[in-house]
Amino acid sequence: MARLTELAVKSAKPGRHTDGDGLMLVVSDGGAKKWVLRYQAAGKRRDKGLGSYPDVSLKDARARAAEDRRLLAAGQDPIAARKAAERAGKAIPTFGRVAALVIADAVANSASPKAHHQWNRYLGEAYSAPLLNRPVNEITTLELAAVLRPVWRQKPESARKLFPAIRSVFERARIVLRDEHGLEMARNPANWPDLKAMGFEPPKELSKGHHPSLAYAELPAFVAALRERDAIAASALEFLILTNVRTNAVLIARWSEIDLEREIWTVPLSSLKDREHRAEPFRVPLAPRAIEILGDMAKIKVSDFVFPGQRVKAPFSNMALLTLLKRMNAGERKWLDGESGRPITAHGFRATFRTWAEEVATVPHAAVEQAMGHAIGSKVERAYRRTDLMDMRRGLMNAWAAHCTPPVGENV
Repeated sequence: MARLTELAVKSAKPGRHTDGDGLMLVVSDGGAKKWVLRYQAAGKRRDKGLGSYPDVSLKDARARAAEDRRLLAAGQDPIAARKAAERAGKAIPTFGRVAALVIADAVANSASPKAHHQWNRYLGEAYSAPLLNRPVNEITTLELAAVLRPVWRQKPESARKLFPAIRSVFERARIVLRDEHGLEMARNPANWPDLKAMGFEPPKELSKGHHPSLAYAELPAFVAALRERDAIAASALEFLILTNVRTNAVLIARWSEIDLEREIWTVPLSSLKDREHRAEPFRVPLAPRAIEILGDMAKIKVSDFVFPGQRVKAPFSNMALLTLLKRMNAGERKWLDGESGRPITAHGFRATFRTWAEEVATVPHAAVEQAMGHAIGSKVERAYRRTDLMDMRRGLMNAWAAHCTPPVGENV
């Protein structure tokens, strides 16, 4: 069979043109030309690309084909050898680079701004700074222990989250190193038996306890103080109090969920903590003051979020509510939990509502449970229930809003 010439290569028509010993020039219907070496390895036919013409000339293609044939003669698959060389030339990823992949997955799987903040904190400068720029396969258990020790006893609640977060980075690294670099991690540095041998004990099991909450008798004065603050955080917190919905659902609330005409906020399943056990979104009746807050937010609407964050397309931050409550407790008047004496939290207002509803409101227990967003009765009972007690709950939430309203002339 005649071998190709430079002239034949230049004028080649669409199709395959052989040069002998498996080397071919492949010309597409559009006229693009590339070199391919066809060979047999482990009983299978394989095609290996050698580059495009004219970037790779006929002479260069023959030289590359000859080198691959030498590998075949030595018992090596040219494609496998090329991949191994590419892996060897790649820089080993740092802990920080793999951590970024883990954080991205965690953020994609959670709608909670608080969860996003925690993942970035545990796997970022705050806790993992000594590890971030280290090649992930060179980090030892001793280095990891040095990162964990300052947290282990002083902050057991953080240790319980930090350790599995770091361990997940090394698990991800094992796959990245294997598939992208052809390397095997001998052992996960975050191996519990090794840490235990170094004196680590499981972090003390903590009781979450109750979220610090305000006595319902103090709520009118608190709302009066809240309304003195001209800030989105203050509006978001009052809206949270009036709707009794969990913090995250308020932070990521969108205008498309609000029906102003019917005065109902339909919280989608994706925003609910118990979404895995629900079949339908959670409908929340909106009291007149809640509608008024929405009207104020509509005047400054800049995105689909009811309470926009600092970045236009981002939701409001939970940190803004924490900062607001901290500032409100910095003055002479303190807003504290009556039992523990701890500063109140945003989530604690759900306990305030529940206590008020049980002691003051005159509605059935089922309506209160519905207003809390809790499942009522057994699975069978829930299957037969065809109402969410909207009319009864609207009366309840209007009464709650009336209780929260500061007396005329209230001065804090």
